[in-house]
Amino acid sequence: MSGPVEENLVRAAVDKAEDEMIFIGPDHPYYPLLAELVAAVGKAWQQGFEQGRHGGNHSNPYTWNGPEG
Repeated sequence: MSGPVEENLVRAAVDKAEDEMIFIGPDHPYYPLLAELVAAVGKAWQQGFEQGRHGGNHSNPYTWNGPEG
């Protein structure tokens, strides 16, 4: 299932993580990990969004199965 509601949940989670990064600050031991996750999830979400927007073969490029199955 894919749609605007799921996209908004992903965006909300990334935004929340970015806010937490501001709260904990760069001296916190988990800051680099959180920053890496925020960047990776944001980039993956954007790639999936663009792939669907440009009429990709499969609605989700990050599935375990290819478009044929």
